[in-house]
Amino acid sequence: MEENTLAIQSGLRTEIAEGFMSKLKDVFTESYIEVPESKVDLVDELSESVEELETALNTVTGKSIEMQEELEVLKRDAIIREAAEGLAETQVEKLKSLVSDIDFDSEEIFSEKVATVKESYFTKKVADVVAIDEDVTEDAEGIEITSGTMAQYLSAMQKTNK
Repeated sequence: MEENTLAIQSGLRTEIAEGFMSKLKDVFTESYIEVPESKVDLVDELSESVEELETALNTVTGKSIEMQEELEVLKRDAIIREAAEGLAETQVEKLKSLVSDIDFDSEEIFSEKVATVKESYFTKKVADVVAIDEDVTEDAEGIEITSGTMAQYLSAMQKTNK
């Protein structure tokens, strides 16, 4: 049904264009202006050319969109891979699943979001390392004065000994 509609519309356009061109030719003839016969079918040729160009444009646009999506996927994977360095395989898979729903606006914003997710889910609690001073002094009881975690242990030991 649609094919018939298109054929009828195309036929009507052709008839209208031919009628217009023939009347225009008559006006030109009356005014002593000559129009070559080969120029009468110019409208049909141009409409076919426009249709071909539109088809080519749609094809190229579709390919461009596909390539853009593929590039985004590759950039996402590269950023996730970079952020996952030093993590175990299970943690890498967990990170991938956590960031799968994050929108990819730009590389910088996405990498910041991935880093935030990584920090919030995969941070390791590292004990504070206390630097030991070389010139440690002893107090009146013969115990060395320390600071940090060791000081807490020593104070707990002193309480239990008393």
